[in-house]
Amino acid sequence: MHKPDDPITVGRITLPYSSILQGWLTPEGMVIRNPIKAQRIADELNNNIVIH
Repeated sequence: MHKPDDPITVGRITLPYSSILQGWLTPEGMVIRNPIKAQRIADELNNNIVIH
């Protein structure tokens, strides 16, 4: 992250930043305003990807 509103990418997961909602969006539609928590959730989502 170079700017506070950059998307957070971990592996194959990217959580885009919504300036309207002022937070990062998860695939489930949750808004996370804490960047450290958003990165942790992106990491957990990346680790749960099943490769076929």
